[in-house]
Amino acid sequence: MIVDAAILAGGRARRMGGRNKALLEIDGQRIVDRQLAVLAPLAGEVLLVTGDPVPYSGVRGARVVLDRHPGLGPLAGIQAAFYASAADALLVIACDLPFLDGNLVRLVRDHAPGAQAVVPRLGERPQPLHARFARSALPAIDARLARGALRVMDLLAELDVTWLDEPALRAVDPTLRGLTNVNTPEELEALT
Repeated sequence: MIVDAAILAGGRARRMGGRNKALLEIDGQRIVDRQLAVLAPLAGEVLLVTGDPVPYSGVRGARVVLDRHPGLGPLAGIQAAFYASAADALLVIACDLPFLDGNLVRLVRDHAPGAQAVVPRLGERPQPLHARFARSALPAIDARLARGALRVMDLLAELDVTWLDEPALRAVDPTLRGLTNVNTPEELEALT
């Protein structure tokens, strides 16, 4: 199974005051560069999906893919990545996860190869933006976008999902730091 990775970087970052989360620095390194260091050895190709390619002109190690439906959220980003990739599956990663853990990403990539989606879950909270989606999910994604049903969480109800619950996640990432995201200036401040 060929698996590419898609970093979704098309959001407006309202809670971050409009600051581009992928380009925020933690310990002197941009989040996108931190992610590329983890994803490059684990994926056939890394795609960076965005509505505006200009801020990413200096990013090395990823192919910039234009969002086919800017402003429609992560579901549209996943669709754009599938149309740009020939892989059997995509690792879908939000651009605001600065501490990606290679072991956790590898678990998501390799677990249940026949599933339409492999999604970590903390308690009852799915983490669909640190997940793997099979190409067979694309028709459901297309249909949801066509009817304006944009929530990735709702897509999961239509797919054959294999869940990775907390014990399996902690076995490879004991602190679950790999699932930590940065949405607000306060969260960024706490990490720097």
